[in-house]
Parts: sequence; C-alpha cells; structure tokens
Amino acid sequence: MSRSMQVWLGAAALLVLLQLAPSGHAQGKGSLKFEVYKDAKEEFRWRLKSANGKIIATGGQGYAAKADCKRGIEILKEAGAKGARSKFELYQDAKEEYRWRLKAANGQVVAVSSQGYSTKAGCEKSLTLVRKAGKAPLEEVEK
Repeated sequence: MSRSMQVWLGAAALLVLLQLAPSGHAQGKGSLKFEVYKDAKEEFRWRLKSANGKIIATGGQGYAAKADCKRGIEILKEAGAKGARSKFELYQDAKEEYRWRLKAANGQVVAVSSQGYSTKAGCEKSLTLVRKAGKAPLEEVEK
C-alpha cells in the first residue's frame, strides 16, 4: 500500500471516529450545569447548559424569590426519576417545530426546551439529555 493511500485511509478512519464520538451536546450528566441568574427585571431565572455552552432548557419564567427558582430546578432534576409526579410533554409549536415542556403535578409548566427541533427525533434526543440532569451542579452567575 502506498504512503498516500495510508494517509488517506487514516484520515478517513479519523473522520468516522469523530462522527461516532459524542458531541458536547450529547454527553452525559457530568457535562451539564444549571445556572441561576437575575434578568433585566431583577427576577431570578435558571438555564441548563451542555458542555459546549449551549442552553438546552430554561425555566421559561422569572421568579421573585431565588428559592422558588431553585425549586424549579429541583422539579426538573426529580423528573428524570421513576415515579416522578411531573411529566414531560412533546408537542409541535406554531412553526411546526418539535419542542418539549415539563409540567409539575399541578399542571404548571416549570421547564421548556430552549429551541425548536425540525424532527421529533432531535427533540427526543435533547429530552434524553435533559433527563440526565439529576446530578448537574448549580452555579450562580451574572447574566
């Protein structure tokens, strides 16, 4: 086998491995983190970020009390466990993009996908990652 053929095959093998390797967005629970911050209205909000810094979930609302904001995070963390009282829902929005939301036992929406997905499978992949957020650390940040 010629040297140029070996180099080409090596590059092709590397490309295949890179495509199979998990991206920062799809990695496990150790790569996720929650952030709590104050918005422009001085309300507390939270977001869940993946290893690549992409926001994958938010509370969807502001809270007057930091404790209430943190309770929203706890509900999301608990939602991934069996027997959880809160429920995830998948739906299509007005733009026909797939989204998910988490409803607490009382019907209140406590978490939403941060973006719409063109396919149901893409939305489900994001939701699978969010369900692994149970051990994600919490960090308080400036907006």
